Amino acid sequence: MPKTFWGILSGIILGVFIIQLFIFVTSILSNNPLGAIVTFIQIAPSTALLGISFGVKGLNKERGKKKVIPISTSIISVVYAGFTFFFLFGWSFGG
Repeated sequence: MPKTFWGILSGIILGVFIIQLFIFVTSILSNNPLGAIVTFIQIAPSTALLGISFGVKGLNKERGKKKVIPISTSIISVVYAGFTFFFLFGWSFGG
């Protein structure tokens, strides 16, 4: 468990990412894939920016093995930002 304020915030954002992934997968499996993509596009940019900023700040402040949570938060933030850009600019909604 992280000891610094920024490490704890990055752990909270990691929990938000897990909840967001669960909601996204549940929405896709309940026959609403386009709604899931739209919701992801609306929510993911803000959480990805928070995750990148808190994760990087947590990496600078934490010591030793406590860096696992900020590292995973930073990696998942970059992945979410990548998926957001893919859905915004790479995905075609049939038109």
